[in-house]
Amino acid sequence: MARPGVDALIAILRDPTRPHATHDEAVRLLARHGEAAIPPLIALLTDEDRAVRGRAAGALGRCGGKAITALRAALQSDDPLLRQYAALALGQTRHKRAVRPLVGLLADPDSEVRRRAAVALGWIGNDYAEDALEAAAIGDPAPAVRDAAQTALEHIRRE
Repeated sequence: MARPGVDALIAILRDPTRPHATHDEAVRLLARHGEAAIPPLIALLTDEDRAVRGRAAGALGRCGGKAITALRAALQSDDPLLRQYAALALGQTRHKRAVRPLVGLLADPDSEVRRRAAVALGWIGNDYAEDALEAAAIGDPAPAVRDAAQTALEHIRRE
């Protein structure tokens, strides 16, 4: 069962009348609750409102490694926007367990999903990610994906 503070923050995430800044603050505060916030955030990944799903994914990304399983499942969604948010959230975890599923997204049919996966891989970086990003930087049909992959590679190599 979630703590009362978590429930109140979840209600804010679901309220479309709240300003974006309020949603952003709720995401930040939910991350501070850690494990207590994960179950209700996972439930929001299937909310009918796309924006709510996206905010939930972002909050899960800030919860760290314990949220990776839920975010990996979100990568299988039919909704490309949810896949985009989940990719960025996985990148935010900076966890090595997120690399393989993100590399898999570099083959997604949606170019924006591929672009965001490249960005996320740049945040995490490792040899496996680097090899996949090199291939995307050269061979992806979308210029935005190639650019994102190149930028991610530069970031990894600076680290």
